[in-house]
Amino acid sequence: WVLNSLANGLGIGGMAVVARRIGAKEQAAAEHATWQTILLGLIVSLFLGAVGMVAAEPLLSLLGADAVVLPLGLAYLRVAFGGTFTIILVFIINAMLRGAGEARLSMQVLFLSTAATVVLEPALVFGFGPIPELGVAGAAFAFVLGYGVGLTLQLVILLRGKARIRINVHDLRPDFPLMGRIIGIALPSTVQMTLRSSSRLAIVALVAAYGTYATAGYGVANRLMLLALIPCFGLGNAAGTLVGQNLGAGKAERAERSAWWVSAYSGVYMAVVATALVILAPTLISFFDPTPAVVSFGTECVRIVSLSMIFSAVGVVLARGFDGAGNTVPAMTINLVSLWILEVPLAFALSRVLGLGAIGVWWGRALSNMANGLLFAVWFRRGKWKERQV
Repeated sequence: WVLNSLANGLGIGGMAVVARRIGAKEQAAAEHATWQTILLGLIVSLFLGAVGMVAAEPLLSLLGADAVVLPLGLAYLRVAFGGTFTIILVFIINAMLRGAGEARLSMQVLFLSTAATVVLEPALVFGFGPIPELGVAGAAFAFVLGYGVGLTLQLVILLRGKARIRINVHDLRPDFPLMGRIIGIALPSTVQMTLRSSSRLAIVALVAAYGTYATAGYGVANRLMLLALIPCFGLGNAAGTLVGQNLGAGKAERAERSAWWVSAYSGVYMAVVATALVILAPTLISFFDPTPAVVSFGTECVRIVSLSMIFSAVGVVLARGFDGAGNTVPAMTINLVSLWILEVPLAFALSRVLGLGAIGVWWGRALSNMANGLLFAVWFRRGKWKERQV
């Protein structure tokens, strides 16, 4: 998760720079930024991979791996860390493809990576024909090789000029000042993603206090709501591209208008889906786990939290709008406030202090979602992001 956060953060930094250059019709500058982001991602991933391979054993021991688990974890992590550059670069290059308006190519890369991983996984884990049985290490090899296939497709696209950006083989020297600007954009985004994943762990810990059924019900409900939110991330990526390219073209008002329209589409979509979730909650939860107590907890969670996701749908889009402008500090700040200053303390206070039990956790999440969307809307409306230079 930490590596994914880093990859997505670096990708957002590259996406913002590339989208701005494409919008300004500065093709050479866009291609230069593309290569510098790739080079930066390669340097960072090789460093992290080397550190990870050395630190794998003490990290696993720190997390409580016993004598049986430790060799299995090491077998997986050493392969995964050795090939982590494939995973990080796929995320980074896909973000830049989206920034250039090539969302279709980005989707094709992820589809190919996933398909290759699914095919390789059983063959490498269990063995197939001349391929030996590799067990847990085979799962790691499948993951790395699957993303390696996607990375190969990306390099073909960039080298052969199949997208609006390409790698210029005559301009491969490092540009450290530009790398520094990309890191400056990427760092707040990386921090906010880490804040999100760590806050989710805290919420799970609060729910776990109410037993296995509560944890299972929350797990199913949370996955259903995350599934419902996925199209909003797609709309958010579109908003980021539109904002970045319009700012690059010197059309700041159109950039703002685009983001508001996309957020409206996202909010309307989520209103329809949230209503369906509220009505169908018992049926959907019982499809995954028919245990009555699990269905009860899961239904309760969905019916309290779902409608607040309309605010989340707007927040996701406007956050990507900030990212497209290269102004990643607001998203980091708002997520810090809504997740760690509001959600986790509210969930704790309502469930433990006021004695509402698991219902208090659900209300903590719902109120946090509402605050998140409103804060993004107010901050975006101020318009300071239009002045950001990247």
